[in-house]
Amino acid sequence: MKLTLVRLTAYGLDFIMLALVLVGLQLAAYHLTGGFPFDRLDKGYQIECWVLATMSFPVWLYFIVSEYFFGATLGKKLLRLSVTRRDGGRISFIQAAGRTCLKLLPWELTHLIVLVPDPWWSIQEPPYPALVLIPNGMILLYIVFLLLNRGKRALHDIPAGTSVRHR
Repeated sequence: MKLTLVRLTAYGLDFIMLALVLVGLQLAAYHLTGGFPFDRLDKGYQIECWVLATMSFPVWLYFIVSEYFFGATLGKKLLRLSVTRRDGGRISFIQAAGRTCLKLLPWELTHLIVLVPDPWWSIQEPPYPALVLIPNGMILLYIVFLLLNRGKRALHDIPAGTSVRHR
């Protein structure tokens, strides 16, 4: 149970740090450009492309690069965790990319559901609001799986052939 809580805390720390940096950059860009391109993003696919380029891609890069080159993200390093292959060796780039894609899949699905075809805040009623239950259910499944494996392996670790260890 302890390793599960430490992993979730590390992920939370990474999320907070990334949110502060990326939202800060978005605000700086908005003010430095007088609102461009934000004032031209009104269609769902445009907003989704902007989010992918300026939020999702940097987050994917952060997780992939941190875990591939350093064996841990900043949150994991602070809590003395490391990502390894099942045999304890260093993970490959493909393993880092694969586990990141699976880990962040609920987040990306949420963006698609809320933004495409029309952003939910721009319409009277979303066409299929229950769709947000899918990524939320996935997150719950991820957490239950992590608990059942005592924190050693999350759902995204299984196909990637990785595990997380406390140093």
